[in-house]
Amino acid sequence: MTLPVIKVEIDFSSGPSFGYPFILDSAGFGILDTNILADGPLDLVDITPQVRRVTTRRGRNRLLSQFEAGTATVILNDPNSNFNPQNTASPYYGKLFPLRKIRIYAETTLSGNPVTVNIFSGYINSFDTSFYQGTTADATVTLQCVDGFRLLANVSTEVPPIPGATSGQLSGARIETLLDFADFPTSLMLLNPGESQMQVDPGGNRSVLQAIQTIENSEFGAFFMGRDGKATFLDRNTISILADNIVSQYTDANPLPAGKFPYAQVDFAYDDQQILNDVAVQALGGPVYIATDAASILKYSYKSANRNELLMLDTSEAEDQAKMIVATRKDADIRIDSMQLNLNSDVSELNTFNNLRLDLFTTVNITKAMPGGSSITKEVFVQGVTHDVTPLTWNTTVFTAEPIIQAFILDSSTQGILDTNALSY
Repeated sequence: MTLPVIKVEIDFSSGPSFGYPFILDSAGFGILDTNILADGPLDLVDITPQVRRVTTRRGRNRLLSQFEAGTATVILNDPNSNFNPQNTASPYYGKLFPLRKIRIYAETTLSGNPVTVNIFSGYINSFDTSFYQGTTADATVTLQCVDGFRLLANVSTEVPPIPGATSGQLSGARIETLLDFADFPTSLMLLNPGESQMQVDPGGNRSVLQAIQTIENSEFGAFFMGRDGKATFLDRNTISILADNIVSQYTDANPLPAGKFPYAQVDFAYDDQQILNDVAVQALGGPVYIATDAASILKYSYKSANRNELLMLDTSEAEDQAKMIVATRKDADIRIDSMQLNLNSDVSELNTFNNLRLDLFTTVNITKAMPGGSSITKEVFVQGVTHDVTPLTWNTTVFTAEPIIQAFILDSSTQGILDTNALSY
């Protein structure tokens, strides 16, 4: 089998759009649903031969329950000082500006055919050069990169309400309105319609990212940047359905059962971090709804949380949120915090491809054999992914968490269990 190969490309053109722009009547760049309406001519450079190391991180902060900006670090050999913006002999002279686009992806094979899998799409914050004394060692350049959250965090909504953010908009439409205000490309939006209607935008001086995250919390959905650079919004109905769709099963059994995949290591946790038994939720202008669980409080003492200034038009949805959070978080349980994968292990093409495609809100089933003959099996969401890649190694860590919405789904073997799965709203 062919082990994965890391590839890194920089697009020095202006504008936030990724991908190969659509060119009418072009055999290579005029493919509908493949090439995009770009914001400038492509100025793409493959810097893979210079790459020493790549690290990427994307996902949700478990303690803050909030998605963070995805980041990447790319370390390059630079023997000719090509990434020095003052080097007039550099082929990149006049192009080395902050926030140039960068794409990191993997090349591998599946069923003998070449395939590519996106790892990270973002923008270069800085070009940091390290110099060595003498002439026997090459200089290195470190590219510090961040995803589209950085662009949205840089745009202020100013004080007046956002134009077009009217009362009754579904959450997905409201997020689209906010992205449009920030001039974020339509080709980089992947938005669910939403389940909850929103109040009129309240105005106030905050960033577009903060305004979107308020809508995300009001819907009880998820907003993040995809590894293809797309602003992605999942509403709570979609998240509930994804929780019922187990993509892969991982185990440490030897020999490996058919249809399952191996891992290098899993990390367990059993603590009070995820317990919530006293939750207050309030929509703007509405009453405070408080949900508690007396048995949980008696066992663990108070574990409180507050969610306020949300924008649901139906302010009673705050009560539904509070009840659902307590119903799913009132008890301590052993959880799998992370799973380590070695993508250089020669298992199979399918194993490599499966590990590469693990992404946020992929549902996986993980089994760990325990001493004494017992085992632990958990069904969890992928909530974060890191890659650490050199020319000779590829290590991936998948951070996991219980589904943030444990909705009851009729006739489901995993989400349709009475007295186990909670009724969502």
